[in-house]
Amino acid sequence: MNARHALTLQDLLAVEDDAALLDFRCPRTGLLLWPLVRVAVLRSVMSELLYGEAGAQMLAAPRVPARRAAATLARSVLHNAGAARFGRSDVCLMPTGIGLAQRDGLWFNRLSDHFALALPERTLVVEDAFDWQWPFPRRFPRVLLHAPLQVRATLAGRAGARAEHHALAQRLVGHVAARAEREIGWTMPAERRAALATMLARKAAALPSSYDAYRRLLARTGARLLVKEDACYGPASVIIAAARSLGIATAEYQHGAISAGHDGYNFAPTLRASADYRQTLPDTFLAYGRWWADQVNAPVQKLAIGNPHRSAQLAQLADAPPGERRDVLVLGDGMETALYLALARAVAPAALRAGLRVVFRPHPLERAALAGHWREVPGLVVDANPDIYASLRGAHVVVSELSTGLFEAIGLADRVLLWNTPKARFAWPVHPFATFDDAEQLAAQLGGREGALDPGQVEAVWAPGWREGYTRYVDSVLARAGQGRTA
Repeated sequence: MNARHALTLQDLLAVEDDAALLDFRCPRTGLLLWPLVRVAVLRSVMSELLYGEAGAQMLAAPRVPARRAAATLARSVLHNAGAARFGRSDVCLMPTGIGLAQRDGLWFNRLSDHFALALPERTLVVEDAFDWQWPFPRRFPRVLLHAPLQVRATLAGRAGARAEHHALAQRLVGHVAARAEREIGWTMPAERRAALATMLARKAAALPSSYDAYRRLLARTGARLLVKEDACYGPASVIIAAARSLGIATAEYQHGAISAGHDGYNFAPTLRASADYRQTLPDTFLAYGRWWADQVNAPVQKLAIGNPHRSAQLAQLADAPPGERRDVLVLGDGMETALYLALARAVAPAALRAGLRVVFRPHPLERAALAGHWREVPGLVVDANPDIYASLRGAHVVVSELSTGLFEAIGLADRVLLWNTPKARFAWPVHPFATFDDAEQLAAQLGGREGALDPGQVEAVWAPGWREGYTRYVDSVLARAGQGRTA
């Protein structure tokens, strides 16, 4: 596709709008194989057509500190050996671990622990390893670790991939590559095609043992509800299938920004219409608000319950006055640090003339790399606040391209401006923000009122009363399962 700027998610979804993809299955379990590689394929296209050279960072696996990983894995095995001490639980939460941070000496997962603490005696957490940190002691203690099972699946895939797995994976990837060429004019590089086929072959080889392992795990927990982070993403389909085989209801909680341009939550018509494909997805999506639910075309039930972490942070800040809002807060995207810093530097003089200062807030993924790009500029500082909400309350204008912080700023900052780029147009085909095209236009808008939001928009984006919404949902699931009420 020569017109990179014209790429939309609908263009991309044409690649998978094909019933033939439903014929590629695991011979033993019958599970669909396309979900296992779907996001990796779609993001191969996106990384090249939307990000160019920076897109390689999207596809590169993070480096794992081997010694720490081995130590954490060994400790995880020992920790899980005492799982019986937790007893049986109505709700099994499976977070990725990306939300983990230490607070007052205790580890807390901002994405999942609010839900766990809402029903502490009835919830068990099975958490991924993130950066192979040892996530104990915990504020919520009923935690098992997912890493041993995940490592076992990886080893089973590497050892168990046979010629038939590779042949099946090569046919599927080849079929999709041909459709990408035909539908959007994009040629999959040979090395990427080989890497995707190898990855899929290993995942396919591990499917039977993973399916059995998840059935055993879920049966031991006694859960009637599985709430899985990233459940709409294809790799979770084996966990979803295992839960369904046991009669366990399934859900995903929203954990970041989603949109009508998000590949993880929007699917081609052929897949949405397929009963088999719907079986790879959770029953319910628990959204931050009505606006987010409306962006998702996944064939799942959508409930707007609110954002627990946002509610908790705002409650903590409620007694502290926001002070004078004079910051132009530029939110980094975790990849193109130099690009965002160039924007921040370019508008710093205009901000100074308007009585403002520019604050660059790096994404957590780029904080370490910032040193290589940073140089002092009058009127430009780096945000050191550990939590974004403190920064948002002091912001007159919030500026970004893709960040969830654009939405978190609604109801906090005075104004929000979206950088109108090909990436932003792809990611946010629908959004509530004023836009700017370049640094010159942004500088001109600093003294105006562009980007001021109607307070009535807040509730559509951030539904109130998350705790009541969540427990009411759990009540309804457990009542249907014959488990009584949570109260």
